[in-house]
Amino acid sequence: MRRSLAFNALGDDFDGATFILKSLDTRAELRFGSMTDNADETTHPEVDDELLTLARSLSRLFGEIHRLVRVEAQASELTERLEVHLGLDPRYLPVLSQQLPAYQLVDVQIALDEWVGQRPDRTMELIGLSGEQRRFHPLSEMLSGEARGVGLGPVDYVDRADSPDSTRSCVGFGMFLMAEGAHRCAVLLRGDDPHGPMQEAMLEVVAEDKAFGAGILAELRRLAVEHSVLRGQVLALGPGEGLQYGALRFMRRPSLDRDHLVLPEATIEHIEGHIIGIAEHRERLLAAGQHLKRGVLLYGPPGTGKTHTVRYLLSRLRHVTAFMMSGQSLSMIGYACGIARLFQPSLVILEDVDLIAGDRSFALAGSNPLLFEVLNQIDGLGDDVDVTFLLTTNRVDILERALSERPGRVDAAVEIGPPDREGRVKLFQLYGSGLGIGSLTEEELADAVAETEGRTATYIREVVRRAALRSAQAVPTGALRVDGETLATAARDLMEDRAILTRSLLHGPDEPDAEPPGGSSGWTGYAPMASGEMRARRMRHTMLRQGNEELPPPFAPDP
Repeated sequence: MRRSLAFNALGDDFDGATFILKSLDTRAELRFGSMTDNADETTHPEVDDELLTLARSLSRLFGEIHRLVRVEAQASELTERLEVHLGLDPRYLPVLSQQLPAYQLVDVQIALDEWVGQRPDRTMELIGLSGEQRRFHPLSEMLSGEARGVGLGPVDYVDRADSPDSTRSCVGFGMFLMAEGAHRCAVLLRGDDPHGPMQEAMLEVVAEDKAFGAGILAELRRLAVEHSVLRGQVLALGPGEGLQYGALRFMRRPSLDRDHLVLPEATIEHIEGHIIGIAEHRERLLAAGQHLKRGVLLYGPPGTGKTHTVRYLLSRLRHVTAFMMSGQSLSMIGYACGIARLFQPSLVILEDVDLIAGDRSFALAGSNPLLFEVLNQIDGLGDDVDVTFLLTTNRVDILERALSERPGRVDAAVEIGPPDREGRVKLFQLYGSGLGIGSLTEEELADAVAETEGRTATYIREVVRRAALRSAQAVPTGALRVDGETLATAARDLMEDRAILTRSLLHGPDEPDAEPPGGSSGWTGYAPMASGEMRARRMRHTMLRQGNEELPPPFAPDP
C-alpha cells in the first residue's frame, strides 16, 4: 500500500519534471540525457548559463529522487512483509537483541529447529534480506528506514563444524517468521562479520508482545545448550589440528582398552575410583547431598604413561564433555571452566600444569597471576557441579602447595612411575605384538627386561622400534620377526647412545638418566633446572600476553 502511494505521488512529480526539462531542451536544442557537468557549452552558444545550470540541477535532483524511490520500495517490501506476519506496523515495535559467539551459529540453528518441533501450534518461515546496508545497521534501523536499500532477497548460509569429521550448513543472515498460537515474532539471525561495524553474531527479535519476544530468546538459549554439538565431545583449546569451533577444536575421542594401560592394578583402580566411579554413581551421590567436583593429579617422570592414562579415561567416559589444555592454552582456563559448567558432566584436563603452578615461595609476589586464575576457577565452580579436574605434571616437587594439598582442588594424587618387571614384559608384548614378541616366553625376554630396568614406557617402545629395524636389515625379505636376543641387543645399544648424549650435554657420569654430582636437587631430565625455569617463564609470559584477549560469553541461560 505505502509503496503504491509513493510511486503515484512521485509519478506526478516526474511528469512535471519532464515537462520542464523538455521545454529547456527545446529552447536550448539539447537532449535530456546530455545534461551533465561535462557538457560542452561551446556547442550551444544560444543557451544562457542560468538556464543550463537549472537544467543540470533538475536532472540530478530527479535522478536522486528516482534512486530514493527504489530504496523506499525495497524497505517497504521488508516492512510490509513483517506487517502482514505480525499484524502491526513493525516500525513502532520494540526490538530485543542478544549477542552470541560466531561458533554457536550451529547451536542456535539446532535450537530454532527444536523450538518449532516441540508444539503443534508453532510455525516458522525463513526469509532472506538483501542490500549492502543490511550488515551495517541493527534491525531497528532497517525497520525505521534509516538503513537504506534493505529489502527481501536470498538467505545467506555458512558452514560450521559440528563434530571432528563434519560441518553443518547454518543460516548466516536470515529472518525467521515465528508463530505460537496467536503470538507472532520475527527473529533476525546474523553471523559474524569481522570486517564490518557489527562484527559479532547476533539474534534480534521484533514481536507484537515484548514479553513473548523475551521468552523466545530465553527458550532459544536453553535449547542451544541442551542440544549443543559440544555436548559429549572431546575439545582442545587454542590453535592446532582439528575442525575449529571458535576457540575450541573438535578432537576424536580415543579408543583404548584397559588391557593397553600397563600400570599396577592398584594404581588403575585408584584412578578409576576417583573419576569413573563417581561418574557412575553421580545420581545417588547427589541424592545423598555429596559434592561431585573433584580433582586428580597424575605425576611422574616423562614417558611413564600419564597422557596414555588420560586417553584411557577419555575412552571410558564417552558421555562426558572433555576440555584439553596444555602449554599456551592454559591461559584460557576461565573460558573452559565457564563452558564446562554448561555441559556437565565434564572433564577439564590441564597437562603439564607445573608450567604455571610453580611454588610461589620461589617467585616474586604477584608474579604468577595465571596460577591465581587456575585456583580461582577451581574454587569458583562450587561443589554442586559435576566437573572433574585432571592435572598432569612431570615436576610434582615444584607444584604450588595450595593447588596440590587443599581438598576440593586435588582430592587424589597418583604417581605414574616407571613400570616394574611385570609391566615391562607387558609393554614389550604390547608394542611388539606385530613382530612376534607377544609369543616370546618370559625367559626369552629376560635379558631385554633386565636391560630396561627403571626405564619408561616410551623408552621401551623405542627399544622395540630399534629391534625391528635391526631385524629388517638382517633379513631383507618376509614378515618381520624379533627374537629375545635382538631385543636385548637393541636395549643395550639404546643405553649406550643415551649415555653418549648425556655425557655430551651435561659432561656428567656415564650412566644415562643419572643425576649430576651433588644430588637430584636442581636438575630436570637432561638439562640444568635454570634452563627449565627459563622455558617455563617464557611460556608463562606468552600465555599471559595471549590471555588478555576476551572471548565472547556463550549463548546460554543465565547462571
